[in-house]
Amino acid sequence: MGRILLFNPSHEMALATNAAQYTPPKQIQQMEADLCRLPLLWAEEGDIVLTSTSTKTSTLHSSLFTLNSPLPAPWGWNKSVRNRFLRLGIAPSLMPSEQQLDCWRSFASRAWAADYCDVFYRKCEVDGLVPNHVAFIRSNIDYEVWLSKYGSVPFIVKAEYSSSGRGNRVFNVQGSRVQEFKSSPQLIDTFYDKMLDFAMEFVVTKQAVQYIGLSVFETSPEGRYAFNYLRSQQELREMIVSQLLDVNVLDDLIAQHLQLLTDRLLGQYEGIVGIDMMVVRGGLIHPCVEINLRMNMGVVAMKLYEKGLTSLSRSLYGGQFFYPVIEDGKFFIAYTPTPISAQ
Repeated sequence: MGRILLFNPSHEMALATNAAQYTPPKQIQQMEADLCRLPLLWAEEGDIVLTSTSTKTSTLHSSLFTLNSPLPAPWGWNKSVRNRFLRLGIAPSLMPSEQQLDCWRSFASRAWAADYCDVFYRKCEVDGLVPNHVAFIRSNIDYEVWLSKYGSVPFIVKAEYSSSGRGNRVFNVQGSRVQEFKSSPQLIDTFYDKMLDFAMEFVVTKQAVQYIGLSVFETSPEGRYAFNYLRSQQELREMIVSQLLDVNVLDDLIAQHLQLLTDRLLGQYEGIVGIDMMVVRGGLIHPCVEINLRMNMGVVAMKLYEKGLTSLSRSLYGGQFFYPVIEDGKFFIAYTPTPISAQ
């Protein structure tokens, strides 16, 4: 059975609003329009890719959408994208219900990620990890308690729903204290001296949680996604292991995350789970920096490497301002402030 693929990078913003009708900022709308053909990079035989033109059509051929129809597969599931598929004539039975999406939204929250991290550390039998300083703060009291334990070092706070470094703020409190917590609930963690960003990718099906591979990526100084390396799994593994104090920790981490994801998500969620991690100075691993319950660039990079792609057609996969690039063994999304037609 094929899939109906849709690239919706506004996913986390839509999660934050939790509304059936959501209009992202203009630049994100432009990104979605420019990169609507991006799913061609991971599409398989029998898949349908929705473009900006097709999604503006009032309805698709409703006769296609029976119980044996291709299944909708957006970049990320939320109520807004569900409503978008409904307007195209896709049957509700082919999609998660609103009640399921409420559950999935709770799993995508950084409050859930903080709880996951707490359980992981309590059950984990893995050496070579940083201490667990992750917490979700909902009040001034939570904030002050965390500061009293760990506030002598720089720390980072993250909005409950955000992506690619957006909604993140870093504070350096050495020699001074930050003013009292006045924001909405958010995740707080120590800001580490990072050596390498990487992720473990999993997929949750009705039957099991499966580990599908590693991805290694870079971020900007602000913490925003920059690019993924296109390498074999063995090469990516060697990139990570070369930075580690304990070279055996990766396999132990995979086993621990598989068990905990099975305990917490099997039968409750279906789709990709990417767990972002980092190697910090000294060779230790932060085992749970982010949890992304959606398709992600790490999985895309794995697909590109498997296909042996070494370059991408700007005209085929990109639009006026945004376009995907493969360059020097790296995959990333480029942006130009000057329309391509004017260059």
